[in-house]
Amino acid sequence: MMKYPDSSAPGSRPRLLLTALAALGLLALVACGPLGLESGSVDAAPPDAASATDTESPVAAVIDDQPITLEEVQEHMKDQFIEEFQRQPEDRQYELMENAVRDLVRRRVIDAEARKRGITREELFEEITSKVPEPTLEDVTEWYSQNKQRLRGAALEDVADQIKNYLLNERRGQALKDFLDPKLEATSWKMVLSPPRKELEATRLVRGPADAPVTLMIFSDYQCPYCIRAEPVLAEVLARYPDDVRLVQRHFPLDSLHPFARPAAEAAMCAEEQGRFWDFHDAIFARKGRLDKDTFDEIARKLGLDMEAFGSCVEERRYKEFVEADSIAGQKAGVTGTPAFFVNGIALKGARNADELSRIIDSELARIGTGKNAK
Repeated sequence: MMKYPDSSAPGSRPRLLLTALAALGLLALVACGPLGLESGSVDAAPPDAASATDTESPVAAVIDDQPITLEEVQEHMKDQFIEEFQRQPEDRQYELMENAVRDLVRRRVIDAEARKRGITREELFEEITSKVPEPTLEDVTEWYSQNKQRLRGAALEDVADQIKNYLLNERRGQALKDFLDPKLEATSWKMVLSPPRKELEATRLVRGPADAPVTLMIFSDYQCPYCIRAEPVLAEVLARYPDDVRLVQRHFPLDSLHPFARPAAEAAMCAEEQGRFWDFHDAIFARKGRLDKDTFDEIARKLGLDMEAFGSCVEERRYKEFVEADSIAGQKAGVTGTPAFFVNGIALKGARNADELSRIIDSELARIGTGKNAK
């Protein structure tokens, strides 16, 4: 059984301080089911690093050898949805706190650049964004046409000014991002707080070396479009870390959305009886969600399975409890939609690209002090 450190244990990040922090805002990540880390470079640190300081307030991050304290993070977030933050699960609180830390890092980089130029932060903002062109009527009309349904039938003339302001702010935000990204890349900083971890069991559905230092677990649904898109991402991650990562597959069918996801999971387990789980798994995802009652027999025949044994297994729903146990384990770990990833127990909800997963994997390898360079 694979277990991870208890985030409430002595020396772990100060949980009580978390409840005093407020949310920056709720991020929406693409996923099947209800929605929910911003990409960026975070270096993990040992769980007790947050308390390894002589300052009165624990350290949340370090930038150019200067600490960002939890007190500063709290101050930065104090006016923003504190009650909403307190209602969030522990892993979501950490995501929101990490976003606040990143915001503070960006602010320090901006302030340093402003001082270098001998101007104020506001003057630097103006310098960066003043050259951004205002949206034209054509831009506004195009956006309106693409988002009509979201506007619930509002007439263009009634929302044109709001759309124009939205597009202008979006362009200004992109200009700031383009200005900041290379400076952030050149800045030395790391996250000191340790993220919460879930205790999860590795089932027998594993790709990669059994003794890999990093376990990447996914809860997925065979008809979820975001899970389908996640498959090549997982393949890329395994190719990058052939010795350091093992993939554990868990089932999380969303019955109300995808009627054939649970039957597909049970059929895949029947194929596992004949040593062909991953072949069956890949073949189902290759159908891109287009599943029906005949799909599983078709795949089984193409794989050359013993059809009598396979059919009997599917008919009696031999793996009903196995699939349900996965689903319950996911719910207990806070999974509400798919795909849901866990890297050594660290929750990452919603669709992720290979670079985002690699960032967390690299942090784990650095924390553990092992691993080879990714390919």
